[in-house]
Amino acid sequence: MTKYYNLNGILGTEETENSVLCEWNNQFSIKSNDNTTEIDFKLIAITHKVAEKMFGSYQNLYNILITKSTIYSYAGVDAEIKISKTDFEKWINSENSEETNKLLFYYDFQNLVGSLQNLIQESRFIFCEFYKSLNENSFMLSENPINPNGMMFASGQLVTTIFSKVNHLFINLVSQLDFITKIANELENIPNDFKEYPKLKSNNILYGNLKKLQNIDFTNTVFEKTDDIKLIISLRNEIIHNASFENIPKVYQVFKDNKMIEKFIFIPDSTNGIFDSFKNRNRFFNNEIKLNELLPELVTEFWKKMEFTIDKLK
Repeated sequence: MTKYYNLNGILGTEETENSVLCEWNNQFSIKSNDNTTEIDFKLIAITHKVAEKMFGSYQNLYNILITKSTIYSYAGVDAEIKISKTDFEKWINSENSEETNKLLFYYDFQNLVGSLQNLIQESRFIFCEFYKSLNENSFMLSENPINPNGMMFASGQLVTTIFSKVNHLFINLVSQLDFITKIANELENIPNDFKEYPKLKSNNILYGNLKKLQNIDFTNTVFEKTDDIKLIISLRNEIIHNASFENIPKVYQVFKDNKMIEKFIFIPDSTNGIFDSFKNRNRFFNNEIKLNELLPELVTEFWKKMEFTIDKLK
């Protein structure tokens, strides 16, 4: 049976204007503006572009790779290769050549791109899991509400679980900003000298170091600090530095005639993407902003800007 997960947190059996995504055979389908597959292909194209610049063509790279060990791509990166730092250094010294150093650097760059690909697919999964959890769980401790026509809130283990998904999502989105910044920086600084194994220029660069990017117009990219981007960063920072954007995690429930008609999570008031604050207080909820109503456009617009950014890098 196909399940439809809705903005209002109430599970449906058919699609409506309120539907965010559906699930069938354990597969999620986001209703609109899901461009994550397109982003994935375009990121692969960037690695091919770098291969062409470094090796003349992707085919030339492939011809070299079929004669090489997987140590080039996986050592010091993936658990599939069992090797110590000391042994890796010895291997580097014994294999020292421009071709070896070039291959190692290429795979270091590819690892940056792969990390961003993983983050994007992970963000899609977390987004879907959030709506599934919000829709499928009542968060009720008793069969009936205290007030058959009113609002109450739930807290506890299930609420903590759904908040962990939200927290993970915003941490993930800002990590995507860090990695696209690193990739953009590397594309501007691909080395020409491979007499030694070069370090990535972006090792110490994060999204906050945008001034180091010289060759891209930020307009309509994730590098343009719009209110939405600033809100994502504000939520992430509150989660990282202050544990949560809510004092006690809560899912609110609305009832009419003893029937639950809505579930939602509040996020703090903000102005131009920055939390409204006064001295020690920065969690004001006067505007009653519902995360589950805001999230689809916030996330899909983020992905749209990410794709546009990648297009500019290509």
